[in-house]
Amino acid sequence: MIRWSLAFVLALVVLQPVGAAAAPPRWPTLADQLGTAAVKTHSALEGLIAANQDFSLLRPEEAKDKIPVPLWLRVVWRKAHPGMVYSAQDPTGGYPLVLKEVHEWMLTHQDLAPGLPEKAADPGADADAIAGRTASIAGEKRISGAQTAPRSESDIRVNYWDPMKIIGASNNISGSGFQAQFYSLDGGATWGQTSLPLQTGDAFHSDPTVDWTSDGTAWSTTIGIDSGLTLLHMRAYKSTDNGATWTFDATFSGAQTSTDKQMIWVDHSATSPFKDNLYAIWHNGAPAFMNRRTGPVGSWQAPIQVSGAESTGTAIGADVKTNAFGDVFGFWPTTGNRKIFAVKSTNGGVSYGAPVQAGTTFGGYDIGIPAMNSRRLLIYVSGGAYRTASKNLVYVSWADLSGAAGCASAADEPGSNTASTCKTRVWFTRSADGGATWSAPVMINNQASLNDQLNQWLAVDEATGALEVMYYDTVGDPGRKKVDVWRQSSFDDGVTWSAAVKATSAQTDETAASADSGNQFGDYNSLSGIGGVFFPSWTDRRSNTREEIWTAKVTDPFCTATGAPAIGAATASGPNQIQVTWGNGSPASAAFNLYRAAGTCAAHGAFARIAGPVAGSPQTDGAVSGGTTYAYQVTGIDATGNCESAPSACAQATATGACTAGACTPVDSGLDFYTVAPCRLIDTRNPDGPLAGPALQAGAERTFVLTGNCGVPSTAKALAVNVTAVSPAAGGLLSLFPADQTAPIASTIYFVPTVATRANNAIISLAGDASGGIKVKNSSAGTVHFLLDVVGYFQ
Repeated sequence: MIRWSLAFVLALVVLQPVGAAAAPPRWPTLADQLGTAAVKTHSALEGLIAANQDFSLLRPEEAKDKIPVPLWLRVVWRKAHPGMVYSAQDPTGGYPLVLKEVHEWMLTHQDLAPGLPEKAADPGADADAIAGRTASIAGEKRISGAQTAPRSESDIRVNYWDPMKIIGASNNISGSGFQAQFYSLDGGATWGQTSLPLQTGDAFHSDPTVDWTSDGTAWSTTIGIDSGLTLLHMRAYKSTDNGATWTFDATFSGAQTSTDKQMIWVDHSATSPFKDNLYAIWHNGAPAFMNRRTGPVGSWQAPIQVSGAESTGTAIGADVKTNAFGDVFGFWPTTGNRKIFAVKSTNGGVSYGAPVQAGTTFGGYDIGIPAMNSRRLLIYVSGGAYRTASKNLVYVSWADLSGAAGCASAADEPGSNTASTCKTRVWFTRSADGGATWSAPVMINNQASLNDQLNQWLAVDEATGALEVMYYDTVGDPGRKKVDVWRQSSFDDGVTWSAAVKATSAQTDETAASADSGNQFGDYNSLSGIGGVFFPSWTDRRSNTREEIWTAKVTDPFCTATGAPAIGAATASGPNQIQVTWGNGSPASAAFNLYRAAGTCAAHGAFARIAGPVAGSPQTDGAVSGGTTYAYQVTGIDATGNCESAPSACAQATATGACTAGACTPVDSGLDFYTVAPCRLIDTRNPDGPLAGPALQAGAERTFVLTGNCGVPSTAKALAVNVTAVSPAAGGLLSLFPADQTAPIASTIYFVPTVATRANNAIISLAGDASGGIKVKNSSAGTVHFLLDVVGYFQ
């Protein structure tokens, strides 16, 4: 066991002052420092503080800055790392964020010696029946058990190959200092607890992460802080008994000694040569580094710096993910130029391309909010990736200021002011081309109230492509200090998001006198899931007890399969009209899509959706050409709106009536199809521009001229589009039709209240008078926003 002695700390090398101030700063006295920290007399900590009072090593303005690292600890760090950059322009001052944890450990271990690990607990040993802590939301669970020392900064990971097995981890800094490990063998019903062993020379652990490889090995990484409290090493551990016991694997940070905030991820790809590779990302001062372990029987390689001159200032809060093709993505924010970057490897982490900017931030590093004004909200990014034969998607989310007037710079942060109109929100951006280009960032839940969202995390369901985000939100507390955990889902690749759903049955207040005021919520939470079942993990101190680690089993299936509808008949019901009937399949569908092709059921062209989702049968196709035969099929949609059934059998009919300009829309006219880069033609949420807001009122029609935008020429006759109804106040229909025609009976999209609904691959004809216009009709009793994205045109 290594202890600090007064003789040792007095012998530390003293450097020359960094510049001279015009007027001497007012440094605190030694007595003030010892009193503020409640330091015990004659303790090793008292000797350490007394030996590091040479504040001439610091910049004069550090005497009054807000960096939550005491001045004497900065002196300790500077003596050990004289070559680092300690810039006034850097919001961190150049000090590693983990020094907050070092300070907390010192205050609770004033002998400056490692503690003893807590007793391990087998699954099922945790008793939740403690007054005030019993979960009341299904699946809600305290996985850390009852604690007397605060836990924070947790990670969780479902075994991708065996979802009944789950592991988690958290900091345990003011307890033993040994990183706490949690494990479940029954899908989260019961949990056991153990800890990582300290590597020789380490005083304690910080910043946990976990994952699984396909052979059933569990992995965990941590920052090992040496007993000198000035060297930070990335340590990897593994468990071959599902998380019950752990052994040291390797130090993967190499010779770096100032590493911070590592995250790991395992490649789950089934067929790529990089399956089971472990990837880690972290920062060593400003630069971002990545490393890889070549599978469970391989080894860690040499770290690679993946950031360059594009990243200025300290970069803290990175993430790493892979997709099904084995592509590796690293993500990180920067403080100097307030940007978010993504980097990609297509060779299993051997090398990386140039970083690409994925977004910008309003805050520079961390943000003071009423719920966490001591620890401060860290702008931490969480990424994701999903690739199939037809999709190549990459995602990033983070928490930041709202960007509204008076809330768009670090100076605007609310701090402790609960009446401030500045607030924080969860932001999201995506790339549809494998990370080459990125969409404009959006807020996924921008409530009107004065509430703050913080400590978000993003997960991709690798079985379905669905997205899930969890975060703290103070929306349930008018005082803006108590949080619940909320979650949101996206089933259309991040284009739209579900309404927020609360995942906790009790609030947490980290501003109360009994809370861990220094660490509060910590810097990050976690989220993991597969096959529609997700597990978030977070710091929770309901009923004003100690901070503990909780989870909740969240079932959010991508879809529930429905049976193919039973086709009825297609009948010419009037001039230029064909009515189609059908019956529900088994299992029954909640809504339906209607498809049409030119020709007979025995010989026809490609089917294209002409209506849907619609509530049911019958539906009338009012855009048919007299004398032309059409074939029809119907598919069912499940209650989530995410799953489409197999098509029904075919029914056909020959339309009556004439085909005159403006009276019908020939579909067999021999038009050629041209693709365009996916582009948003209409977004009524945007208050500016001709193809913009406001929302469509109940029963209203609005005309839009679409040619001349997004690469659509004036000669276009029809468009291939995706249509999304957003924030509908009531259920109903949207109909899109040529601007020189009256509204048809059939709709383009069916929606229900408050839920965003999307219709993909719709074909809409433009006005026959060459104006390039369409009309949009809202057949509902409330307002609705809508989006129109074009992917191609006919001419």
